[in-house]
Amino acid sequence: MNATNDKLLTPIYLKLTSEMPWPEHEKVFHLLSRDGLFICRNHPFFRSSAPTHVGPAELAPHEPSLRLSYPRVPQRLFEKIIGFFARIGMKYGAEAAVLLAWNRDTNALEVIVPEQTSIVSSNWTVRPYPIEVHYEIPPLPPHLMLVGDLHSHGCEDPYFSTMDKQDDLHRPGLHVVVGNVDRELPLWLLEVVVEGTRFKVNDASLVIEGFERRRMHEVPLEWEQKVKITNWSGYYKSGSGQGSFSDRDGGHGKTSANLNSAAAAAASRPSERTEEGL
Repeated sequence: MNATNDKLLTPIYLKLTSEMPWPEHEKVFHLLSRDGLFICRNHPFFRSSAPTHVGPAELAPHEPSLRLSYPRVPQRLFEKIIGFFARIGMKYGAEAAVLLAWNRDTNALEVIVPEQTSIVSSNWTVRPYPIEVHYEIPPLPPHLMLVGDLHSHGCEDPYFSTMDKQDDLHRPGLHVVVGNVDRELPLWLLEVVVEGTRFKVNDASLVIEGFERRRMHEVPLEWEQKVKITNWSGYYKSGSGQGSFSDRDGGHGKTSANLNSAAAAAASRPSERTEEGL
């Protein structure tokens, strides 16, 4: 199918069937298929079809963009999550993780704390040092939709490690990493992943109502009981871990399972908060 018009010097063909006839009369043309865009040529010495990321110059440009309509995490709930991270980080020198789910029945966000194993090591000061946290996403009832996750880097600085980025490719939605939890004002970074593309959220108020203090004394005991602390050397020697500390991007990050069964999407509650072209 030819999807061109008189304004295009290089025509575009849509490959709708595997039996589509090859356009022998075109010297150069673009072919759009489910595998992407191709630049094709009928040369006297060859016929080619090569993948390309550049479309016809006559078309208008377009940049990746994101417009957020997430429900914001209530301030008290966010402060309780930060308090949870602070208790685990300051008590054990470890990381922790929580999931965010949208309750379709109540139109509210809920926190889910999965069973998790947080791995620590020791540096030259013999102070416990966070390595990574492992967890599985539990099966969710139909009225709950997974929309994001938060995990901590303990008392260390927050950043998205290579492990985080690889894991988040299969996890569309909001991702937050929190660091410096030993401070009254920790630091956090936010990104949203859509179709494998990462968008930085520079304005945290788009998805978080606010923050004043860590609510460490409001952390439910059952949240802490979901975190199992283990030593890095013993974990990997036992065969539970994969790889080694040196090949895990400095060790910080989260790993999770059941990714395909927990596909996430942004909640659709209308909002005027936007973050375009992040």
